[in-house]
Amino acid sequence: MYTPKNQSLLLKSPVVILLIVSLSVFISEAVVMLLLYSLPRLSILSDAILDATMLVALVSPALYFFLFRPLVIHIREREQIEDVLHKNEEEQFKVMIRTSLDAFLITDMHGRILEVNDAYCQMTGYSRKELKKMSRADIEVVETPQETARYTDKLLEMGSHRFETRKRRKDGRIQIVEVSSNYSKLNGGRIYSFMRDITERKQAEEKQASLLREIESANEELKNFAYVVSHDLKAPLRAISSLADWLAPDYADKFDDAGREHMRLLINRVRRMDGLIDGILLYSRVGRVKETISAVDLSRLVAEVIDSLAPPAGITVSIENTLPTVMAEPTRMLQIFQNLLSIAIKYMDKPAGKIRIACSDEGRQWKFSVSDSGPGIKQQHFGKIFQLFQTLAPRDRVESTGVGLALVKKIVEMYGGHVWVESTVGEGSTFFFTLPHTPAISISNTGTHA
Repeated sequence: MYTPKNQSLLLKSPVVILLIVSLSVFISEAVVMLLLYSLPRLSILSDAILDATMLVALVSPALYFFLFRPLVIHIREREQIEDVLHKNEEEQFKVMIRTSLDAFLITDMHGRILEVNDAYCQMTGYSRKELKKMSRADIEVVETPQETARYTDKLLEMGSHRFETRKRRKDGRIQIVEVSSNYSKLNGGRIYSFMRDITERKQAEEKQASLLREIESANEELKNFAYVVSHDLKAPLRAISSLADWLAPDYADKFDDAGREHMRLLINRVRRMDGLIDGILLYSRVGRVKETISAVDLSRLVAEVIDSLAPPAGITVSIENTLPTVMAEPTRMLQIFQNLLSIAIKYMDKPAGKIRIACSDEGRQWKFSVSDSGPGIKQQHFGKIFQLFQTLAPRDRVESTGVGLALVKKIVEMYGGHVWVESTVGEGSTFFFTLPHTPAISISNTGTHA
């Protein structure tokens, strides 16, 4: 029978007492371990536990052995693991910096050089030993105490700073470098900087800027040239043309056959010169004058071009399919079709000639073609005919300035397209050109249909 006396004897049993003590130690240690894991891993916490452990060891060795000794072992093991990880991170960082293609520099807050990598040594021409005895002021081209103070203040304020500066190599050469610096509070303040030599890039940019200035100057000279051509050359030409037109009928009976032929050549060459000047002016304006882009109905525009050219009775011009509406400057589109069609008409060598205009949608661009049944062009001349002032027939036989196809090529390429020719001698030629659905040139404004 269970009685209070038996209960008292049971509680006083050594086995029970040992079990209760062990259970209490286990629970206490588990609580402390859970507390240790749940709190942040701060060195101040670990130091406090170690200090308390030493005190407990002096007061109660048994309590130290059963409760705090496992904690001490755990803390020591964790510190060893963290030290190993920290050392591994440092080694990885050092390897990364040492093998980096960018130059790396560590300085203190006064600009003294503390560490560099091989790339920085190669950039400056100094050895690591030499650099560790120097400061940024010894290498920077412009480095005064005021400059250093401004640089440091901005870095402290922002935490990081990116800028360009000039450095002097050991051999005296000046380099332009791009610097990316970061500030760290460790060890009294450190500045970590990555640097990249951008001297060649800056030189290329300066060269490009110089070329742009030269182009602007050339364009200005071209404007002046166009003004001189249009005013100073055309005026005397008009006078010569008027004089020739006056002499030809009034003195016709006084000219022999040779004289009349010379007069005819004179009039034709004056007109050709006038047309050549007009062609040069048109060519010079392409790409130089700001374009006004609008939606151009090519079916309507091409029909108007055909009417204005008034082909001879023996030549038929047909539009094979409906031409699209494109975004372009109307005058440029007129110049393209006017030149291609006038060339086809002018060089037609058959009494019954045919000219066909067609178009197809190539996805991102339109592909146009102007075909004729004329004399054709030899393949070796395919490139020549698109050059300025180049013609295949003698100018006294076929009046031509040699500007038309060059003008077509310049306009098409200005819009991001391409122009070429396919031809068979004796059968005819086909001129192809493409126009992107979205023009390559900038759009100044949008107007109405042409």
